[in-house]
Amino acid sequence: MIDWMFTNIGSEPMIKMEIIEDSIDKRIQMSMKNFTALGLMILFILYSLSSSSEILASTLFSFMDKKTSKQSELVGRPEVHKITNDVYAITDLFHSRGKKAGVNAGIILTEKSIIFIDAGMNIASGEFLWRAAAKRAKRKEKLYLILTHHHSDHVFGMRVFKDRGAKVIAHIGVEEELKDDNGFYKKFIIEMDGLSPEEGDRIYGDVLLTAPDQLIENDTVLNIDGDEIQLLFTPGHVDDEIVVYHPKSRTLFGGDAIYEGMPPNTRFGAQKEWQLWISHLERLKKLEIDLIVPGHGKLNPKELLDRNISYLKSLF
Repeated sequence: MIDWMFTNIGSEPMIKMEIIEDSIDKRIQMSMKNFTALGLMILFILYSLSSSSEILASTLFSFMDKKTSKQSELVGRPEVHKITNDVYAITDLFHSRGKKAGVNAGIILTEKSIIFIDAGMNIASGEFLWRAAAKRAKRKEKLYLILTHHHSDHVFGMRVFKDRGAKVIAHIGVEEELKDDNGFYKKFIIEMDGLSPEEGDRIYGDVLLTAPDQLIENDTVLNIDGDEIQLLFTPGHVDDEIVVYHPKSRTLFGGDAIYEGMPPNTRFGAQKEWQLWISHLERLKKLEIDLIVPGHGKLNPKELLDRNISYLKSLF
């Protein structure tokens, strides 16, 4: 039996992790701005009736805690990991299945551009990714969003980047899944989650899915401001899966071709697809990789590929 709790591998990569501490402050500031006139009136009355400010303080912080908690749940428990000065991994973004399925994404900064790898499962996650990049990037002229595949937990935040003028790049199969969506995919996920339309809107936000601007069919090398980024076609999980390899930092952003902390999700295929999946993971082993950012789970060294391969082989 294969152990998929990789937290005990004993040799996690030594990288600097930056937790976005100021995000808490920003959420508190947002909470303060969202006070209604009625809320302020109630607080004023409480203060007037109190011989001290204790009731006011208690009520104020209770209100802020509830608001902050509501806002926090929409982005999950994200952490920003600094891989190099120009490459970042974001782990544990919101997922509707809970924190154990947290979504990962990436950011690469070049001389004049910001490249985002996946967009998160809701608008709040997309905004978090945007703020994380904007905090670290100097003025950038171009924005790119690379989608590793079409699933909701990796694309629902794409509007955040499209609205800011990002060029979206993905496999041609993603176009077939997202074009002419007209809100269908979001509605499907909301119904699958058993949510009301109102609660779905609160959680996922104003999702708008569109066809990518640039399509690839096979392995493709991008040269953005002199920085090489390899898009490698790795079907198996789904037919439109790609991974993103950054040779300069020796980092592989695996999307859902690579899992950590849970078994690979194989429910979209059968033995034929799993064998194809294995073959692509085997060829990824030929790359010079120091760090893998899986689509879900913790950052891991190259050995994570073998764990995924072993599991897939055990299915037949």
